[in-house]
Amino acid sequence: MNTKKFILLFLCVSIFSCQKKKETSFFFTLEVEAPNLEQEYSIRSSSSFDNEPEYVFKLDENGTFAGDIKIDDPKTIMLSGDFYKSLYVTPGKDLTVKVKMEDKTPVFSYEGEGAVYPKIFDHIEALDRAFSEKYKDLEYGEFSLDWDTFRKELDALLEDKKAITTAEANVISKDFETVIDAHLFAQKIRIMKLYSSYYNAFKKEEGEADFSIPGNENFLNQALAYDTKALASTEFANLISSFVSNEGIKKLEVKDDIPWYSTPSNWSKIYEFTKNNNDIPTAYKEYMLGAYVSALTMSLEIDEAWDIKEDFVNSYPDYEGVKQINNVYSKWEPLRKGKIAPDFTYESLDGEMVSLSSLKGNVVYIDVWATWCGPCISEFPSYKVLKNRLDNATDIKWLYVSVDDAEDKEKWVTFLAKNELGGIQLFGGNGWDTSINEMYQIRGIPRYILIDKDGNIHSSNAPRPSSGDLIYDVIQKLRGVELEKATSMK
Repeated sequence: MNTKKFILLFLCVSIFSCQKKKETSFFFTLEVEAPNLEQEYSIRSSSSFDNEPEYVFKLDENGTFAGDIKIDDPKTIMLSGDFYKSLYVTPGKDLTVKVKMEDKTPVFSYEGEGAVYPKIFDHIEALDRAFSEKYKDLEYGEFSLDWDTFRKELDALLEDKKAITTAEANVISKDFETVIDAHLFAQKIRIMKLYSSYYNAFKKEEGEADFSIPGNENFLNQALAYDTKALASTEFANLISSFVSNEGIKKLEVKDDIPWYSTPSNWSKIYEFTKNNNDIPTAYKEYMLGAYVSALTMSLEIDEAWDIKEDFVNSYPDYEGVKQINNVYSKWEPLRKGKIAPDFTYESLDGEMVSLSSLKGNVVYIDVWATWCGPCISEFPSYKVLKNRLDNATDIKWLYVSVDDAEDKEKWVTFLAKNELGGIQLFGGNGWDTSINEMYQIRGIPRYILIDKDGNIHSSNAPRPSSGDLIYDVIQKLRGVELEKATSMK
């Protein structure tokens, strides 16, 4: 080989061998003082649309876990077990999290190259606590201040937070600068919106117009100006996701007597409003719609949500969250219309064991609720109206399932005696671990389920009582009453 060829080959090998290999993990260590060794811990990505954790583990006899955690890009992960912690992590920067309990409150400390990131977030949280503490003696805390004073104080708080990042500028990455800037922006908007809510609920004078945050109309454009790396901030990601419904709701024609969310077609309209908005960059649009579609299973009947999901995965097949969204929906496959309703048995108010299957031959309207759930209780007046409209129907069973904790059974009994709800009252008695929650993929209440006379699911996420004619007509159809006749009975 001549000298020139050898030098060229040497240069090529040198160039490729010296290229930095992309990091795809970081080494994570968790050390817990006085641990419960039976406790399971989990790690999942905050940007995941699937509730399943990516890692589940227990501590060893020394209260320690150590291992490689795979990540391709900087992101926020959720660490949970007997405590909960949100952590910003980045590939190649190892992180040790140490936890000790003080008055049943976890106290965290950090070591390793990646320690600077959670330290900054903890410092920001400490400033937020101090800000609220400063005004704790006011009736509504900091939200009792007049707007000009509140905004001035909020701006000063924001400057203090930015100073933390500035002090660490020599060790943090450019990506993190984007993330923390977006995080603080989203925090500011959330706190200002809270001020608006408090003002309109408690401080507004009679006849006064609702308070609106100055510049509110520009928030979406300001958010979309950030690089998509900002989505590694959970606060910012939540803000971006909320813009879908917030902007879409403004364009809906809503009847005063029916909440917008009770009309299934409204959810499709909101999706279409966002999908057809050419002012939203594609990368953000994919994330916005992905988050929206993944959450639809909480708000819409699964078959209707399924149609929107199919449109999304077909329209954005290369979006990285498509697999997770399909995983979310696959869990709902057994709950689609026409499937046999999963059976359950709980103790009734009369002390008898009652199963769903024992009610076969009737239309069954199931209300999953709890005595501590305000939105559940707020539906009860509409529920009574619905039952009164169908008072002569003997082929309907109104089935209530409480997911209160076992120790709250007397509270449940007292509540029922005071409110006279009627129907068949069952006590699940195991809180969020009550079996119906897993059977029917319940992640929030109230939840309504409609079962036909053959014991099959008609809707695993049925309309609320407050939807009025919508739920009334559906029940009548299931009873076999023609809609014209049903309407004449109103």
